[in-house]
Amino acid sequence: MKTTSKSILSNWRKTFPAPWPAVWIWTILAIFVLGIITPYSPTLTFIKISGIFLCFVYVLHLFPKDRLLQFALLITFISDIILAINNTAELGVLAFLIAQILHTMRLEGKSYLTQIISFTTLAMVAMIINLIWSIIPMLYLICGFYIVAIITNVYISWRWWRQNPQNPRAFCAWLGFTLFLCCDACTGVSYLSLNHLFPAFCYAPANFLAWFFYYPSQVLVANSSKTRASLS
Repeated sequence: MKTTSKSILSNWRKTFPAPWPAVWIWTILAIFVLGIITPYSPTLTFIKISGIFLCFVYVLHLFPKDRLLQFALLITFISDIILAINNTAELGVLAFLIAQILHTMRLEGKSYLTQIISFTTLAMVAMIINLIWSIIPMLYLICGFYIVAIITNVYISWRWWRQNPQNPRAFCAWLGFTLFLCCDACTGVSYLSLNHLFPAFCYAPANFLAWFFYYPSQVLVANSSKTRASLS
């Protein structure tokens, strides 16, 4: 029993190499504190975006061979910049959808390549048709495909963790995508509050809670690679 506990503890220590845990904790604290004191300050926005960029840098350093994870986090970073400028930009949400598809490919690309290609093709065709005939608001269409993609990743990562319960990276994947989904739910409440479909007082707390879930989710997703970590 002692040997097993030491082995699990050792795995977790290897999962989060120094000094990154300290960087993540200070960034999370800064986001939370400033989110309460000055929720709309440029300083807070800069710290948020910088925190996501550091996740990308972390993956470049620790998982140099995981190109799909690197690309997914880079697109996530670009999406955050777009949405920081305009939080209802269709291009920003589309970038998030692309990132989710890349995550699905890296987690289950070999087993579900046909389904991933079919889903991506369907999304592209639906968007092109909607762009020509304007059937529904494009933002709603993109969000519909995005919801399917994020729920798929929650399920895939949960199954990976259930099959490998002692693998810290599998747990990071499941918890990361679950928090990601919680963030998206808060973002939805925020958007609907802005459009007066939900009470206006829901807007501020929903925005705060979105990042309460979002930044930790990106830290965990950054630690969910299926490739071997670099020892350098």
